Amino acid sequence: MSEDVPLMGLSELRNRGFEALVRELGVANAVRFLHLHGTGSGDYTQHREKWLAGLTIEQVEEEIRRMKLRGEI
Repeated sequence: MSEDVPLMGLSELRNRGFEALVRELGVANAVRFLHLHGTGSGDYTQHREKWLAGLTIEQVEEEIRRMKLRGEI
């Protein structure tokens, strides 16, 4: 993005973002959208260490390449 936009405070960002969602989606769909992006639960770091145990960065990169070729990402 080449446009210089000053950063807002978090409170203003939250309020204006929600206003934009409501304007574009309506209240019910804006709330539904926000629920899609909830914080989740559990310990992400602990889970990530379990998922990635023993994998090298090269193996991760190769899987990303395969997924791109299959159109998954």
